[in-house]
Amino acid sequence: MIREFQAADLDQVMNIWLEQNLLAHSFIDPSFFQKNTDLVRTILPSSEIYVQDIHGVKGFIGLTDLYISGLFIKTEYQRQGLGSSLTEKAKQVRSVLFLNVYTENEAAVQFYEKHGFVRLEDRINEETHHPEYLMGCKIDHIIKIGQCAL
Repeated sequence: MIREFQAADLDQVMNIWLEQNLLAHSFIDPSFFQKNTDLVRTILPSSEIYVQDIHGVKGFIGLTDLYISGLFIKTEYQRQGLGSSLTEKAKQVRSVLFLNVYTENEAAVQFYEKHGFVRLEDRINEETHHPEYLMGCKIDHIIKIGQCAL
């Protein structure tokens, strides 16, 4: 079941955030995520967050305006449709979505492309100095892969 984030979810969400960042971004020094944990814990509750709750939080998506600030699923629940469900929830509440994804995180790039996101710009992340894509998706109609009406 997808529901809105509640304050009681914070510890579970933070555990998922840290664990999945470390696993998905092995090309980034782990201390980067560990040093940012307190900052994320502070700002996370002010974002619009939806959690996938199946007898506890198994994943979540965070939205800040038109931006997907994070999509994370516990390892043992990945590839079961939870990420797709959370992405669809975000599409229900927004007509346009943007996100940044590291180019080295090929699984995430493919996931977002499968869900209609297109690459808009190549960038270098200012904090980690790793290459990333700005991706976007206009929700109110189907876009051909490789095209974007943004």
